[in-house]
Amino acid sequence: MKKNIWIGIGITIVVALAIVLFVTQPKREPEVIKIGAILPLTGSAAPYGQNAQRGINLAISELVDKPSKYKFEVVFQDSKTEPKEAVNALRHLYDTEKIRYIIGDINSTGVLAMTPIAEKNKILLLSPGASNPDISYAGDWIFRNWHSDALEGQVAANFAFNKLGWKTTAVLYVNAAYGAGLAKTFKSVFESNGGKIVAYETYPQDATDMRTQIVKILNSKPDGLYLPGWPKEMSVALKQLKEMNSTLPILSAQGFDDPSILELAGDAAEGVIFSVPQVPDTNNSVVKKFNKKYKEKCSRLPGVCSASGYDALKIYTWAIDRVGNNPEKVRNLMANLKDFPGADGPITFDEHGDLLKPFMFKEVKNGKFTRFSK
Repeated sequence: MKKNIWIGIGITIVVALAIVLFVTQPKREPEVIKIGAILPLTGSAAPYGQNAQRGINLAISELVDKPSKYKFEVVFQDSKTEPKEAVNALRHLYDTEKIRYIIGDINSTGVLAMTPIAEKNKILLLSPGASNPDISYAGDWIFRNWHSDALEGQVAANFAFNKLGWKTTAVLYVNAAYGAGLAKTFKSVFESNGGKIVAYETYPQDATDMRTQIVKILNSKPDGLYLPGWPKEMSVALKQLKEMNSTLPILSAQGFDDPSILELAGDAAEGVIFSVPQVPDTNNSVVKKFNKKYKEKCSRLPGVCSASGYDALKIYTWAIDRVGNNPEKVRNLMANLKDFPGADGPITFDEHGDLLKPFMFKEVKNGKFTRFSK
């Protein structure tokens, strides 16, 4: 009996000591992982960069109470819608901050300028907005949860020729990788359909006067105008077209899909039709939750790149939680990503690290964006 008592006492002491050691042992702090975000927070593409930043910040705020052995922090850098600034930002994040997970850029020119550095140093780039077709072949470390202009330009050209009935078209595009990629694909596909491009004009970033190009376009008497670009400059074109009493039908691209252009262009934007990726199912729980939280936190509806910025951060944190803080393993996991539950709809990367999505069209009707219905 005494032996059993002593055994019981011994067990009690061991358990007590284990509890004391557990309680007094310092709590292990989670490993801090920094993710860089190179976005156009100023310059022509600033509305999209700011939207993406809001989406990323929302995603970070949701991770605070989520159990993880990692603590994620985002280091933002302003690319200023300039490729040189994007490169400087990447060098800073890699050389100084030692960051190998990057969200950005949204500007295609910025992404293309960064890709040689990213490939050489095995830095992951995940763009939530760059669409130039050349990005598809930029390297194994380059991804985008965004569509390629090769697809959007093709869809737009077929829509203009077959749906709108345009047989002749003028093109006026921003002289940047984004606009050039869309314009080139549109022209090629429109002509292959049997259409004719009667004017092919460009304008620089931050342009404030496009009257010379517009006169050439109006003199060519096209059935319609294809106008890919960013809100700041497209609003200039629309206002100056209206000043010249133009009634030319206008087709634009997803760059048009931001409320800021309605403020900048006013009633000059009325009637413009533009292509956008198919709207995600609003009954999808992830989409519904994102839309609700974004409006609550940001006091506005999501704009272009809001959801894709949010999803880019979520993809990185999900992948790192799953395979660890190992860029090579994260890259391999992303290369095989399929049906990731995103706020912008399910995300699957193809063999080029591209996102493929079906398209639809919207139009400006009574000063609001509505689904094209004709």
